[in-house]
Amino acid sequence: MVRTKEQKPTKYIIMKRSQVLKLASMAVLVVSMFLVPAHATLTCEQVTLWLTPCISYGVMGGIVAPGCCSGLKALDDAIKTNEDVRTACYCIKDRAAKIPGLNYDRANELPGICGTTDPIKLSPSLDCSNNATFDQ
Repeated sequence: MVRTKEQKPTKYIIMKRSQVLKLASMAVLVVSMFLVPAHATLTCEQVTLWLTPCISYGVMGGIVAPGCCSGLKALDDAIKTNEDVRTACYCIKDRAAKIPGLNYDRANELPGICGTTDPIKLSPSLDCSNNATFDQ
């Protein structure tokens, strides 16, 4: 049997549509992973990612890494509620306690150096349940 171009098998057309739908679904999924809805709460993973470039200054001093200031600004922009401040506070306090040689005074200089606000004054005895509030 000889087929013309107009007589493509139905199976071929259906397979192509399903591949396109799968690809489109995957694209939507990937894009949605990077979008943070306006009502989303801050996570410790985000805070850690943003502030990791600040560790070298907090331990050794010297020059503040550009990634540190951009991370502090991202954190500052992400804090919208008291819950966000408390989440950031608990996360920073917990992670800071695990950094050998961290100078808390030097770490507290970073918001001023980077030109961001400072809702959290870091110290080993910081009480995140009472002292962390969001000032609009």
